Amino acid sequence: MNIVLLSDFSSASTHMLEYAAMLFKNQKVNFTILHIKAPCKGESCSGKCGVVFSQNLKKDQNLLIKKGYHTNQLQTKFIEGAYIESIRSVITEDQIDLIMLGNSNKGAYSTGLFFDKKTLEIITKVKCSVVLVPEEATIDLPRTALLPTDFSITSDYSIFNILTSLPFVNQTHLSLLPTGLNKTLGPNRKHSKELISKVINSLEFKSVKEIYSTNKASCINGFDLVMVLAKNLSIFQDLFSSSIDSLCRPEVPILFLHDSRKL
Repeated sequence: MNIVLLSDFSSASTHMLEYAAMLFKNQKVNFTILHIKAPCKGESCSGKCGVVFSQNLKKDQNLLIKKGYHTNQLQTKFIEGAYIESIRSVITEDQIDLIMLGNSNKGAYSTGLFFDKKTLEIITKVKCSVVLVPEEATIDLPRTALLPTDFSITSDYSIFNILTSLPFVNQTHLSLLPTGLNKTLGPNRKHSKELISKVINSLEFKSVKEIYSTNKASCINGFDLVMVLAKNLSIFQDLFSSSIDSLCRPEVPILFLHDSRKL
């Protein structure tokens, strides 16, 4: 499994690295620790920033070595270029299966969500599943997971393929949380619900059950992991709004699921 660890050398990024080290311990994984910045303007930099960032990436690499990872499992990359386009290039060139990045809940972001514009663009515009690790998340294997869904998927279920590669799935109890219950579940969504349930039950979770809650988002911190279909923006607003009416401030890792078909 090939995993990109997006680092900006903040405390949130360091926490994400520690979470990744725990999550994939003793697994066959390859990590690419990646830092991207906009190109320097003019000649004032003279390449100095590349040296500094390469040194910081080396520190990140050493953190994972101390956690038991071998150097042949680790590579670092520093790219000066457009942010999303650079990530897409790495995803394609290195055949990346998963992106991980840290998140701080301390700021107020223009997105109206609990993460900034760059993070939102990674989640919605890059064709790869993403694990977002809040700085408050505990460093423990997930034992309980929540999947809010309105059963709106109608055709392709490869969006769940990444779950077959995650080592904790067969030790995790999954709860399905239906959303949009104020709407009639029409024939298409009813059929979709049956198919999603069939797919989920084939993934070897320790158990799967359906739960109901009027405060759908307020319960997410009662789980160790939340899974969200990355293209379902209505659920984004329910779960991750930073407005005063928001039901919850996420403090657990969030797995944003993307269709895993190759481009």
